[in-house]
Amino acid sequence: MTSQAHPRLGLPRPTRIALPGRGSTTVWDSGASPESAQAPLLLLHGWNIDAPANFGYAFDALSAARRVVMFDQHGHGEGVRPRSRFTLADAATDAISVLDHLGIERAVIVGYSMGGAVAQLVARSSPHRCAGVVLMATADRFCDSRRDKRQFAVFDKGARVLDALPVSARDRAFDRIAVAACKKYPSWILDTVKQADPVALLDAGASLGAFDSSEWNATLTPPVAFVYTSRDSVVPPRRQIRLANALGVVHMHSVDADHDLPIRNDPRFARAILKTVHAIDRNDGAPLPGLPSSVDAAQ
Repeated sequence: MTSQAHPRLGLPRPTRIALPGRGSTTVWDSGASPESAQAPLLLLHGWNIDAPANFGYAFDALSAARRVVMFDQHGHGEGVRPRSRFTLADAATDAISVLDHLGIERAVIVGYSMGGAVAQLVARSSPHRCAGVVLMATADRFCDSRRDKRQFAVFDKGARVLDALPVSARDRAFDRIAVAACKKYPSWILDTVKQADPVALLDAGASLGAFDSSEWNATLTPPVAFVYTSRDSVVPPRRQIRLANALGVVHMHSVDADHDLPIRNDPRFARAILKTVHAIDRNDGAPLPGLPSSVDAAQ
């Protein structure tokens, strides 16, 4: 494992942009590369963290290959502050609004965890804007059992409780929650989490619990590649494989890692993204090795 310098170091200067009718968010853009006419990458981060935390360590390697854009999603980091309850559909609309603002007609949408759910919604609502989709450590649904439903119900109830508190009390309560949740992670993760809107963050958890693409994901038309985290304790491998099988994915890449792979400054993360993106570019139908062929293989 390489060093743990803050992932914001070395990133391009962030830009604050306004999304019409929605609010404003912070964007990192490597800029167009004159050497590459290939579609840019639009990176969609996971729940609780911001874009630099999720993709900061990989940004240099990705931007050496093509233009890369990432932004803080709805309620996270310095992202749009919701005027009503957070929804994944709103997050997908934000993604298209960022492309519009930057004048990008089509992009390869790369979604990690929650970002993978958002990427599926983008591919469903705006397939013409997707040169391809890379799904990473994500699922068709995040809630399978009664136990799952009870756990995700806590986020909905927590959001309502925090929303009813005075701002100072809400911030103190959220601070305690964040400190407890971030104990096992690098120290900068806590600062990242505390930038978020507390109510929106819990709402996002509830929205993930309600997400289910199983009835429509097989109809997605953009080419899809998949990165599978084989030791994932947050999004179980069987759920990842179920989604890959439903999509009929042939471009697959396995990484022997847990869900925190992006924040561990592990070069395998960037390599996995590039391998699957290049597979989409080639569109040759040749599977990449390493993904079990069925859900049963991961159980």
